[in-house]
Amino acid sequence: MTTPELLKKLRKLTADVGSADKKHIKKLRKVLHKLKSKQHKLQEELEASTNERDQRKLRQEIEVLKLQREKGVVAYKLRKKALKSPNKDTIPQGEKPASL
Repeated sequence: MTTPELLKKLRKLTADVGSADKKHIKKLRKVLHKLKSKQHKLQEELEASTNERDQRKLRQEIEVLKLQREKGVVAYKLRKKALKSPNKDTIPQGEKPASL
């Protein structure tokens, strides 16, 4: 899956704040894992690259993945917490993730 496809899927999974079932959380976790492996792959490419232009482009892609993964992790933790809490429909106001 390409990076834009993964980010689109992450955006879709994090957009629905009310959904906190196990299946949804599992999908979110899979996407986060794929983004992490993609980030590691790009990091290896960056270390192997000697072209300054390519390095700059790779650093930018890595930074985007890092930021989006951080947002996704926050959303994942909130959904996991909501699933465990007795009142599943509410997520505290201060803990809503930033939109992607």
